[in-house]
Amino acid sequence: MYYPIQIPYILNKNFSKNVMYSEEIVESLQNFVICFWEMQSRSDTEKSVENIIITDGCIDLVVGYDDREIGYAGMSKTNFNYNIDLPARFFGARLKPGVFHQLTGLPAKTAMDTYIPLDEVDKNFNSDLFFSLSFEQAKEYFKDYFYKIIYDKKSDFYTQMFDDLSKDPPPTTAELYQRLYFSPRQCQRLFEKHFGITPQMVLCILRFQQCLEVLTSGKASPGDILAITTYYDQSHFIKDFKRNIGLTPLELIKKYTD
Repeated sequence: MYYPIQIPYILNKNFSKNVMYSEEIVESLQNFVICFWEMQSRSDTEKSVENIIITDGCIDLVVGYDDREIGYAGMSKTNFNYNIDLPARFFGARLKPGVFHQLTGLPAKTAMDTYIPLDEVDKNFNSDLFFSLSFEQAKEYFKDYFYKIIYDKKSDFYTQMFDDLSKDPPPTTAELYQRLYFSPRQCQRLFEKHFGITPQMVLCILRFQQCLEVLTSGKASPGDILAITTYYDQSHFIKDFKRNIGLTPLELIKKYTD
């Protein structure tokens, strides 16, 4: 299963000092929801912190509980300077790539690098009722909402694609087209519709996440990574890695083990 890694507590020590971040997997929803996540201030002190959000091909349904905001948002590239004003409480659902389009019928590209309020997508969602609930009640209501909207649905071809491709990412877009039996133009159009990003970006994310998983496991060195990825040389690997996370592999290992 494709499970992208978000590690703000490692990438930004100031974030970790001021914000608690956690993820929860609900197995009965895993065909559509990778995880439910939560962020809460560690204190009531007013301050501003920066969060680093790694691009992962996902579109999240995000709840800003204290600001009474709920909506869809995705990132087509890593955001190194996402500002959060504290104190604040957030939670959300990280949807599998492809789920946003399957559930809403909207092109995934419309939810990338922007914010779409949920009530613009689902006219039946009662925001007033939702935000009248306590924080803990709202989290449970949020999960129940997903049970209701997916109970009679099966994940489609595109919703399953990241799971399949993450096992053995094609080294080139040409091989991706061949594996999927798509022409380059057709693949470009379909990926933007279902994922909101290009085929090349999908491969970049899959390779990067593959490397990130091993590097954060504490079981491999950057040199070992080259043997299991399709990066053609070490300098390319390091450059691509830093573009996605802001650190070199060695710098990440050092932060992870500190």
